[in-house]
Amino acid sequence: MFKINQVFNNHSGLKPLLQEAEHHQRLQQLWSLAAPEFSAHSQVIGIDQGALIIGAYSGAIANRIRLLSPSLLAKTQEICQKSRQIKGLNLNAIKVKVQVKSPAPVKRKHIKPPSSQALSTLESCAEHIENPALQAALRQFIRHQR
Repeated sequence: MFKINQVFNNHSGLKPLLQEAEHHQRLQQLWSLAAPEFSAHSQVIGIDQGALIIGAYSGAIANRIRLLSPSLLAKTQEICQKSRQIKGLNLNAIKVKVQVKSPAPVKRKHIKPPSSQALSTLESCAEHIENPALQAALRQFIRHQR
């Protein structure tokens, strides 16, 4: 059974895609090392003209990264010089874009309608209730369910 890397390496059209994915993964690891406090709240988008582009998950995180960008850039450059894999990377800036994560769609639970026996029991209870507002609400509920 082939591993996915073998498939990508053996196909000339897919090999550049694998190299790009590995480069992006190295950049993400670089960002995690340089800014561990922000790595859970942001991700590397890419590099544009020597600027490391970071996608922050909120405006507040983006502002904190912008404020700390000179020190984060210095850390990043230091890590690049020490690293063998990213040694030739010359970064001159860190740019931040806000990329809010959308919440997962809420799954609505399907509630089964009450059985006819339950509705009959509610109807008999409604006749004995002394509170007219509650009695009217129960009767309206029963009418709606039938």
